Amino acid sequence: MRIMITNDDGYLSQGIRVLAEEAMKYGEVVIVAPATGQSGKSHAITVCEPLKHRKHDDYGLDGVEVWSVNGTPVDCIKLGIHQMMDGRRPDIILSGINHGGNFASSVHYSGTLGAVREAALLGIRGIGFSYFDYNPQADMSPAREVVARLLPRLISFNWPASTFMNVNMPMGKSKGLHVCPVGQGHWFEHPHQVTDPFGQSYTWLEGDYIDDEPAGSDSDYHWLLQGYTTISPCKLDVSDYDVISQLKNVDL
Repeated sequence: MRIMITNDDGYLSQGIRVLAEEAMKYGEVVIVAPATGQSGKSHAITVCEPLKHRKHDDYGLDGVEVWSVNGTPVDCIKLGIHQMMDGRRPDIILSGINHGGNFASSVHYSGTLGAVREAALLGIRGIGFSYFDYNPQADMSPAREVVARLLPRLISFNWPASTFMNVNMPMGKSKGLHVCPVGQGHWFEHPHQVTDPFGQSYTWLEGDYIDDEPAGSDSDYHWLLQGYTTISPCKLDVSDYDVISQLKNVDL
């Protein structure tokens, strides 16, 4: 089995190394990941500047080919398949392990999930893994335990390639697993403006997540807060068929 791995935290992150170490048990692994952090890049691609890539023979995982790219996670998928893998399509694409959750509306912003959404567009099964601890130096052993259990089971499960899997793991030891929908919510932004020593202002975009689901709902965010791992299958089809039917009856 050919397995491609990427992320949005960069090729040197703890999470991608843990994921690669577990994936090595099931086939040939190629890492093609951003050279630097690309969080929040969603499905972005680089078209206005050249992409540069570098091979890392000193990465330290025997038998794993490792490349970094000065682009987004989706850039890594495109470049990885057509250049690093010489057009040999991977059997599955893994993304993560992200340092931080990718629940609810974060599925639209996440570079981690942008990569596996690209996999689905290419007709390749994809799984995004996220660990609900935003510390880059977090202890990843609880996440490793979950990945070690889920990865062989998901690899052997034959789901449609137009669907990608979003796996979120709670901070610390997981209490169990829930297969559930992606929750509904939004981010309330409060930009943090700062002035540099030269008098120029700049802004850090910060915010808080607002849960729009009813209390106790069967959503990824609800179960993640309760200490459970969640799996949310996500589809590419974004059409609203109810509104399509209604709109056909409108005199336009």
